[in-house]
Amino acid sequence: MGWQEYLKKERKKRNPTNKTLLVLFLLYLSPSIYMGIRDYITYSQKLKELYQRKSVLEKKVKELREIAYNTDDPYIIEKIAREKLFMAKPNEEPILIIERKEEKNFWDKIIGLFKK
Repeated sequence: MGWQEYLKKERKKRNPTNKTLLVLFLLYLSPSIYMGIRDYITYSQKLKELYQRKSVLEKKVKELREIAYNTDDPYIIEKIAREKLFMAKPNEEPILIIERKEEKNFWDKIIGLFKK
């Protein structure tokens, strides 16, 4: 038996252990790999939506600026700047009022099903 045959036998003995360890290691990492891929897909979709929103808002700003440039009335220009672009005069602070919808809790939803 030559040294080449001896090495082949040694490899055959070690391979199942190495393969088993590799499979176990990949199984150990698979949840983190899955989470990373899922997060990447989610954030890339959000990024795409934000870019689309940005382009829409830039178009609106461009339209409003064209209206403001073509208008000579300072009252209309100020109104557009305050209402549409949320701008303010120096030493003023714009206030944005957001109405909150009241969410029903779990039991109110269940009772609402029986009221109908």
